[in-house]
Amino acid sequence: MKSLSETALLATTVSLVEFVRGALIFVLLPTLIAGRLGWPMGTTGAAVSVYFFAEVATKLVSGWLVDRLGSRRMLLWGFWIYVLAFAALVVARSTWQVFVALMIMGAAASPLWPAALTRLTHNAGPEMGAALGHVFSSWFLGAGLGIGVATLLSRTNHPVSLGVFILPLIAAGGLGLLIPPDPQDTVRDSEPSIRDLLRMVGKSLVKLATSLIPQIVAAGVLIPIAVPYFEVVRGLDERQLVILLVLAMGTGLVLLAPAGRIGDRLGRRKTYGLGLAAVALLVIAVPFSQTLWLLALNFIGIGVAYAFVLPAWNGILLRLLPKDVRGAGLGILMTAEGLGGVIGPLIGGLLWQVMTPSAPFYLSGGLLLLASSAATQWCAESVEG
Repeated sequence: MKSLSETALLATTVSLVEFVRGALIFVLLPTLIAGRLGWPMGTTGAAVSVYFFAEVATKLVSGWLVDRLGSRRMLLWGFWIYVLAFAALVVARSTWQVFVALMIMGAAASPLWPAALTRLTHNAGPEMGAALGHVFSSWFLGAGLGIGVATLLSRTNHPVSLGVFILPLIAAGGLGLLIPPDPQDTVRDSEPSIRDLLRMVGKSLVKLATSLIPQIVAAGVLIPIAVPYFEVVRGLDERQLVILLVLAMGTGLVLLAPAGRIGDRLGRRKTYGLGLAAVALLVIAVPFSQTLWLLALNFIGIGVAYAFVLPAWNGILLRLLPKDVRGAGLGILMTAEGLGGVIGPLIGGLLWQVMTPSAPFYLSGGLLLLASSAATQWCAESVEG
């Protein structure tokens, strides 16, 4: 019971941060802040890239610190620095101020997932997929609600639309104080050097990189253009867009845990490859889905497919890492993942400007197909078990 309540508390705190993160990256930056400062789409993409660059640049060190200082301490530092940086973003009135605030927020976010996954999966056992399904359910719920609420509020074009999002962050910081201290055996005075850690996971990371990098670039391409595309190009109002988001996020939320269990039985590599291929085809189909009901079916399909992809992919990653250095190893792996998040938004914004608003969807889908096909080249014994 104690473990269950601790897991629920940790999942809730991270979910609150994801609520704000989803709202900011997908809606508030491309609409409210960009509109206030008169940004072109290329600048919006650069702003998203700044956030992810700061997160990526500090991920390796923050993951290493999770093992040295403990997951609870790193979570609390991340929560409260994020709160302060978001407060600075609320009052920012120039481009450079927004960029600095985003950079600090990205750095503050860097230890959250290594710390959370290290703590939540420490005793997950062979049912790793099911455990990860529960973890990512909280992420889906938080991010989906954040995007939906921000979509509704962004049309008001009033400072409260941005400032209200500081409340969930304060709540996350407060709840974080209730997380029990780390067990003594999980906080160590000495750890392998970063060079040793790089050597430890480097061989496996190179093996996965052919799928890892295209997958993350593909997601990043759509970040700054998705909401403007559906609102400006497709002419959806905020109610219709929220319905589509609820369909995708809600479907994924409901299916994450059972999809994780299915992935454990079918094999994570096969589940990941097939699920990602389905996502790719559905993303490419978005510009061709001319009616609302076709878009709705498309979003439901993406939710179903990603419910299989996320637990399988993260189960593969976590199997590569010994438990006693899992935080640092996740930092290394997430650093590599995040490289795509840095360049993807830049590419997406520029494609919108110089080509067509549909071009980012074609590129994203093509990259996901590449990532899916690359998974078939992995050695099965290195990612299954």
